[in-house]
Amino acid sequence: MTAIIKLVHSIKEIPTKYPAIISGYIIYLYLFVVMMRFFYIAKHSSVNIYDALEMFDALPFMWLLAMTLVKVIHTRTKLHESETQRMMKERELEKKETQIDTMREVVKGLQHQVNNPLAIMMLTIHKVKRLLPPSPELVGDINSIEGELKRITQVLKDFSETEYYAAEQIGKTLGAMAIPEKHA
Repeated sequence: MTAIIKLVHSIKEIPTKYPAIISGYIIYLYLFVVMMRFFYIAKHSSVNIYDALEMFDALPFMWLLAMTLVKVIHTRTKLHESETQRMMKERELEKKETQIDTMREVVKGLQHQVNNPLAIMMLTIHKVKRLLPPSPELVGDINSIEGELKRITQVLKDFSETEYYAAEQIGKTLGAMAIPEKHA
């Protein structure tokens, strides 16, 4: 049963795969029939130029019709290919949108989990700055810690606000890492 279905399907595809050949067969079949008719009429009666023109007058129109058919099928094939490409690009875009939405959800969850400890650390650093005597070494370390905490906060903010993500290679063993793209 499947062999019959495949055969019918392949026969249906022949005109779209080989429209010029099918058109050629139709034109030559028509030409053959007309020539046989012409020779039959010529054998049984006299034929003048008007009779010949009358018998062969459809041949140029058949050729024009065949050429138009080939162009229509060619245009239809191109349209189908462009539509297929558009659909593939659309699927790819949907996939990337899903990935970005997932990335945003992950960043929101990460922000929620990280911002509370960061706030406690920042409050503790401000408290330490007020309570401890100012020594240059201690102030440098505290400022360094405060700068890194602000950097973590800014990175989380950048990830949550960005519209585009890029991938940056960070090593052979670790692979690619998502980074927010900077737009100027």
